[in-house]
Amino acid sequence: MTSNSSIRKRLILVKHLKRSSSICAIAGGVLLAAKVDLSGYGFIFLALSSSQMLLASILKKDQSMIFYSASLFLFVDCLGVDRWIFS
Repeated sequence: MTSNSSIRKRLILVKHLKRSSSICAIAGGVLLAAKVDLSGYGFIFLALSSSQMLLASILKKDQSMIFYSASLFLFVDCLGVDRWIFS
């Protein structure tokens, strides 16, 4: 059985992951919206944001968010990285 202490630590980690995910999403969105030479790197921040949200969803065992962040966001962000940076 999981102790209250480990549940609390996991919830704190989830909170920090979500906060960091938001910061990365804002940075990525601003880079893309700026439409400058480095704009393509915004997809890296968005992929990082999606990865953090996926990890937070796994830790919370939130099935719908796991599917959402893994399939939609991570796929689109990886496609963006491939098309903007590796092309």
